[in-house]
Amino acid sequence: MNHKSNSYFEEEYTKQIAPLYGNIRNNVHDSTLLQKNSNIIPHDYSILNRENYTDKITYSIDPDGCEDADDAFSIYYDSNNRLYLAIHIADPTEEININSPLWRDIVDRVITRYPSNNKPIHLMPKVIVDKSSLMENKYGNEKNAITVLTEINVHTYEPCGNIRLLFTKVSVKKSNAFTYKNACDICETDSILITGLKISDALIKMRAKTTLGVKLNEINPSYIDYSDVNCAKLINVDKTELSIKHMIAEFAIFANTFVGEYLKIHMEEGGIFRACNAQEWLSTMVDNISGEELLNSIIVNGIQAEYIRENASHDLVGKNEYSHFTSPIRRLSDCISHYLLKYIHLKQNKRKLRTPFTKIELDELSEKCLSITKNIKKVQYRDTKFRLIQVMNNMLLYEKQIYNTFFITSYKSPFLNLIICKIGDTKVHMSYTIRMKKFIHDDDDKTKHTLLITVVNCLGKFDAGSIPELDKYVTTL
Repeated sequence: MNHKSNSYFEEEYTKQIAPLYGNIRNNVHDSTLLQKNSNIIPHDYSILNRENYTDKITYSIDPDGCEDADDAFSIYYDSNNRLYLAIHIADPTEEININSPLWRDIVDRVITRYPSNNKPIHLMPKVIVDKSSLMENKYGNEKNAITVLTEINVHTYEPCGNIRLLFTKVSVKKSNAFTYKNACDICETDSILITGLKISDALIKMRAKTTLGVKLNEINPSYIDYSDVNCAKLINVDKTELSIKHMIAEFAIFANTFVGEYLKIHMEEGGIFRACNAQEWLSTMVDNISGEELLNSIIVNGIQAEYIRENASHDLVGKNEYSHFTSPIRRLSDCISHYLLKYIHLKQNKRKLRTPFTKIELDELSEKCLSITKNIKKVQYRDTKFRLIQVMNNMLLYEKQIYNTFFITSYKSPFLNLIICKIGDTKVHMSYTIRMKKFIHDDDDKTKHTLLITVVNCLGKFDAGSIPELDKYVTTL
């Protein structure tokens, strides 16, 4: 069989996929942006007095190889034996004046881009990323954060009492900066992680009362591992690691929900909210639907979240208010929320402080966040598809043949849309589109087909031709 080497795939990736992410950051340009910005720091929305949380044991948990941490958390008892969860979010906006060329550059970029098996193209210059990251680095281990603090019921592990927003100084020691694997190794013996997982379970159960979206937690994903430079391969996420990831996700959902409600209450001009109008659609789903079936239905029906200035519910998350707040190093939307939170805090003593964004500006920023995010998600889907084809190629080098499992999602002339849901024994979620002049398909038919594959080709401009045996097989259906 004419299988290609990994070096060939990497060369094609550099030609085809990498350019879709846009230009990498330019160090000379970044130096100019930073110099002009440094002359106007601190800025109107700087928080100079912060609560000291450096005495709290604080954990960060991130993917292997991550060099910057947007979030961390502390779980502790006070002197009255009350239990607290503190969710700490990095505060890069402290280093960025919104009247600077640096901020305008961030607005143009909108999000960090992650070309696979390559260094990320950061939303902001690396200096700002490193200064803000909650990881210990050359800028020390005491960092600015915005903290969402809640008391936790020691019996049910549900949040109780008032939730507070704090501007803090936090410290994550190197010994407490975990990868997911490191966290898994100690999660059965470490009291903080044991309690964190109990809180996560309680948060999931609470959300399950308001949305079927929690079913998505059932999906056991796989990921592509590049640690062997000669062979990208698929790895299943084990249940323990998945539970840790769910914990971090639930903490983020809790914090984002609180900030969404906080902005709705305090900002007359509005904010930047994450919304998804899906309640009517969700009501048509059966209660016993699986996570995989729900995800497929979300894709087929085009259910998507959006950014808007005025609050609306996020029905997949199951919250009436929701705003992105927890990834400010990576997303413009979160930075906007941070500036608004600082404005709310500061205007109590600075009556003449102007709102950082007008209604018109918030509308424009919401539209920009939405359009750029959608575009980059499409690029990421293309990226993942390219890499899964590469993985299949690598598998065929050793196994000579593999099974692909797929089902048809829709036919809209002239395009037949499929989802490849399994490669060999590993679950995946890969869209695949073939151009066909005519095809009769019952939209309710989600029959899974399993096909023996012996050859793949590097993904080109179109999907067709990448898996020739699949292309041929669907013509017989």
